[in-house]
Amino acid sequence: MISSPYSNIDSSKWLEKTENLVNEHPLTSNTILTTTLKTWKELWQSKIGDGETAIPLSEINPPATVIGYVFERLFARHLERQFPDIWRGSRSKSEKDLVYIPDRNFSVEVKTSGQLGTKIFGNRSYNQQSADDTQTSKIEKSGYYILINFFKQDITLIRFGWIDAGDWKAQKSSTGQAATLKEEVYKYKLITIPGDYRLNAPIGLLDGIGKKRVSLFETEGIKTVKDLLMYEGKNKHYLALKAKLKTEYQSEE
Repeated sequence: MISSPYSNIDSSKWLEKTENLVNEHPLTSNTILTTTLKTWKELWQSKIGDGETAIPLSEINPPATVIGYVFERLFARHLERQFPDIWRGSRSKSEKDLVYIPDRNFSVEVKTSGQLGTKIFGNRSYNQQSADDTQTSKIEKSGYYILINFFKQDITLIRFGWIDAGDWKAQKSSTGQAATLKEEVYKYKLITIPGDYRLNAPIGLLDGIGKKRVSLFETEGIKTVKDLLMYEGKNKHYLALKAKLKTEYQSEE
């Protein structure tokens, strides 16, 4: 079992530790970003079938879990082609999604979510330590993670960092199968990878904007983050929200 790099470190210093972990990792933020966007574009250009009967993936409208699984496999394939003999995809249940051949400690899990929001969900088992400390039969839950949020056909958020097995919270219901991450993990153990892709995120992704408010924004022609940042109307609330977002999204305009 991998020991946590956050052991004996006060939570006030977690972000600094995360930045160090990300900086020493062989995958750069730029590689993650470019590979993610290339993989995503290729995914939605895919077709099921052949010839005149082929159906574009967008017409099938597959579940988000299917999209996420196919994305993870394609991402690994792209990475392997860019860096042969260094990266490859998993070949057994005991391996991470992205295997770093020179040193398995740098291998990475990829988690995706197609729900509107910034949360990521794992299997209930992510909160459970394996009785087998050698982890020969089950994947090690602690380690590096790439988290991808998407909505419909748009990538909305890409994050990279470290998650420990104990960071996952299983549903309280005994029949629940999902696990969520603790809030401090999102704040201090994951680094957002910037890029123009974030501007295409739907306005409903922002905190405090529910379905009713989304429709109000749309009456002003605001459907995405980019629309809000370009807003030149007179609504004081929208202008205040625009000013608040300026700092966060300044590098992505």
